[in-house]
Amino acid sequence: MIDVNTYVALAQNDSIDNAEQYRLSNSPKNLFKFMPFYDSGNPAVNKRNIETIEENKIWASKYSTLNDPFEFKSIYLDEDKIRKSGNSVETFEKYLDYINNSFLVVSFSAEGNIHPLNNMPMWAYYGNNHHGICIEYEVVNPIILYPIIYETTRNQIASIIGNFVYLATAAAKGEIPPDNADLKLYQFLMINNLCRKHKSWQHENEYRILVPNVDKVLHGKRVLLNQIGVKIKAIYLGRDCSTRNKKNLYHTSQKLGIGIFQMDIKNKSNDFEMEYTPYMKN
Repeated sequence: MIDVNTYVALAQNDSIDNAEQYRLSNSPKNLFKFMPFYDSGNPAVNKRNIETIEENKIWASKYSTLNDPFEFKSIYLDEDKIRKSGNSVETFEKYLDYINNSFLVVSFSAEGNIHPLNNMPMWAYYGNNHHGICIEYEVVNPIILYPIIYETTRNQIASIIGNFVYLATAAAKGEIPPDNADLKLYQFLMINNLCRKHKSWQHENEYRILVPNVDKVLHGKRVLLNQIGVKIKAIYLGRDCSTRNKKNLYHTSQKLGIGIFQMDIKNKSNDFEMEYTPYMKN
């Protein structure tokens, strides 16, 4: 697993290549994503979720639709410094907005101090209070998979955004090579701005895939799993998932040839733990 302190330290020592190699070599092998299902009402949501799973797709969200108002806002502009440098704050705001809107987000949880399947808040928030499911994915290619770095403060910037735009424009024109060391540094800094959150979210132990928003969609879209480097490994039914949804998901698991398991409280344990057993359709 990625130790974010090591990851950040490598980058801060101007070893971007080493930091990236560390990220790719230590990325989690499995990821978990919770999905709501409903016992009554919201049949369209249940149907859409089934279709998404069966089509080997996943929903990639626009950052502005996520539940954290500080998504993609771990940095903010130092307006005084920008003006003193003779640049336009409005132009820099447009640069930052363009970068933020260039990516969609697919969020997962990874194993940490608490296994995702034992993470009660995650079942509550995203699994509709145990009426939904959790899907386990195998990581096939971690090239666009990044760990979330949890922090207590935001960072004020000025020259970083200007330098990045200047170098990216020069690379697009062929004036500098795409592997220019300075460009790689600023690319790293801008990408990692999209992967920083306040430490109050730390219990989610989030990893996210950043999907290029080439179609400039407004809210998000479903993307194929093989295009983002993951594949479905298993489905875990929430403890209170309805019988109807269980049967539908069982058929889905058979179509995909993957395991399906039933979650329940581990009663004979001193720990607050869940356990799972293979689900057998009655």
